[in-house]
Formats: sequence, C-alpha cells, structure tokens
Amino acid sequence: MELEVRVVAGIDNCFVSLPLNLIDTLQSTRSGLLPQVLSLELRSRSNNDLWVVAWSGATSSSSSIEVAKQFAECISLADHTIVQVRVVSDIPKATLVTIEPLTEDDWEVLELNSEHAEAAILNQVRIVHEAMRFPLWLHGRTIIKFHVVSTFPNKPVVQLVPGTEVAVAPKRRKKSVKKLADSYMQSSKNRITKAVLRLQDSDQRLFHSCCVKGVELGVALTSVAFINPETAKCVSLDSLQLVAIVPRLSSKESIKNPENSAPRIKNNSTSKDVKGGILTEKKGDRQAIVRLLVSDSVAKGHIMIARSLRLYLNAGLHSCMLVLPII
Repeated sequence: MELEVRVVAGIDNCFVSLPLNLIDTLQSTRSGLLPQVLSLELRSRSNNDLWVVAWSGATSSSSSIEVAKQFAECISLADHTIVQVRVVSDIPKATLVTIEPLTEDDWEVLELNSEHAEAAILNQVRIVHEAMRFPLWLHGRTIIKFHVVSTFPNKPVVQLVPGTEVAVAPKRRKKSVKKLADSYMQSSKNRITKAVLRLQDSDQRLFHSCCVKGVELGVALTSVAFINPETAKCVSLDSLQLVAIVPRLSSKESIKNPENSAPRIKNNSTSKDVKGGILTEKKGDRQAIVRLLVSDSVAKGHIMIARSLRLYLNAGLHSCMLVLPII
C-alpha cells in the first residue's frame, strides 16, 4: 500500500500515526488484535530510501502517515514523501544500546533531567539502528537529541524493550576539556622535580676578583651553582632558577650511620648532636639555596659549587648531591 507522509507538529514521540484505512487493512490481515507496538517499513517510491518506524496505536488526523517534525528531521524523512508500507516482523530485541547526546547542550540538559529521560525513552522510542538520530521530549516541551553509537546484537535494526540497557556516553564541551588540559599542564609545570648530580671541582669562575686598599682579593660566589645546559634540560631546570642542594649519603655512609635512615619528625629547630658539651649540626641535615647558571664547561650529570660551600655541606668531590627546585 502506498501512502503520503505528512510531517506535523504536536506529536511528542518517535512513533508514527496511521490513517484509519491502513489500520483496518493491517487488522484484517491478522486473526487477533494488533500488537501494542508494530514495526513498519517505509520505502520511498522515488529514490528507494528506507525507514523502519514504530506504531503504537495512534490514529492520524488525515489520510496520510503523520510523523513528528523533530523525528522526521532526525531520520531525513521529508514532508509529502510517497512511501510503500510493509509490516516488519522478527526484529531482534536489543540487550544493550549505546547512545550519545548530539550536542554539548543536549548533554547538559540530560544531566539535569537524567531520571525523567530514563523513564521517557522507552515510552517515546522503540526502533533504533546504528548511526540513527532521534529526539527525546522532556516534560512535554524540552527536546534533546541523541545519536546511536552502537547496538547489541549488532543488527541493521533492533527494538527497545523492557529490560534493554541504554548506556549514554557523555558529550562535554571542548572548552571544558581544554581547560582541564591547561590546568594539568600548569600543574605539571609547578610539580616539584628532583635531580641527583655529582659534584665537580670548582674553577676560577666561582671567584670574583677585587682590589681593596691595594690588596687583590678573590671572593667566592657561594650563592650560585653551575650546571651543564644539556643536563639542565634533561632534569627540567632553568638558568637562574632557585634550587636547594642537599648532600646525598652513599650506601656505605648509610650503613655507618643507621640513624640517618630512621623516620624523622620535622620541627622548627635544627637537628643537632652534643659533642663535648658543644652543639653541632648533623652532617646529613645541611643544605644550601643557590641560583643555577648554565655553562658548557661543567661535565654532564655534574654540578659545580664553590669549595667553601662544598665544605659547609660536608660533601666530597664527585659525591652525589640532591638538587630540588624551589617553587
């Protein structure tokens, strides 16, 4: 049977409405009552396009098949299309259908009305297929649209039934995603990193020469440390960056001083030992805050500081130093 399709307003579901003569024809072909939901195939007479739709008992107000305007737009069913109508049976029942909101706005509306949408979907949609688009009416006035991502079983067309699991994939705004990415990058920049470098013997660059009352003096620069530019790049350190340098005990020193490996409780006072009635700072507690300068004359994997600073830290040549950025 051939009929015209009319796209109308006022329908708030994805079911079609059928004219009385078609309903009578369908009823005459069956021995019993028509099912509560009937699947129909609409095939265009002009270009052979095909649509599979559902009917749930609604009667059209004309001699045409009536379809909601929003649903017709989603499935590209044009007004006044002439179609051949055929009943489709044995459509597989879906156990899982994954859908995605068509836009970010649809997703945000869905988040605010998730419980209502869950209850409404089975009352408004019954026939779906992969890549199909369909609308969903919320509270009779708000419309959100979905895209079918996948169905199980993976068939050309499936029907939603009570018990079908409908999974909704989120559709968040790209701006929000970019903001999260920027936030992550910023936190990565602020993340404290550490490097373990060996001490290199100091040279004349760490001394500033000056003449005082005719006497030439060499002043050691204890507020800076030199590092190879490639090493600085590898450990994410920059020139003029403020860092803390701390001696790192070797495994032998750790064995000799087992108390150094015990947990410590941080407090405001400096950890000290008593030797002959004189308070002295523990060897492993000393550190220095310096500015980094890059220089190709420093060996890779090494750091160079003034000899006086090295002696203050109780660190030997080529010993390991822990370098920590100061944020």
